[in-house]
Amino acid sequence: MNSADSSLANLLKRIGIASANLVEALSTGICSVAAFTSLFVLEGWGGKLTGFIGFFVLAYLIAWAVDKVKG
Repeated sequence: MNSADSSLANLLKRIGIASANLVEALSTGICSVAAFTSLFVLEGWGGKLTGFIGFFVLAYLIAWAVDKVKG
């Protein structure tokens, strides 16, 4: 019965890591598209630059937080 418990724990750990990778990939992709879009949508160089850098910083922070949660 011990191997069944470790098998279930291993499966749940793999599902958790896969879910964290999915969240990280989606958030990075969405923030990258938003950063690129901000260069065209926002007016003025200050707004464009702020939006572009802001979304990349947001993507980095989300990826960092997910990596911290994964361990």
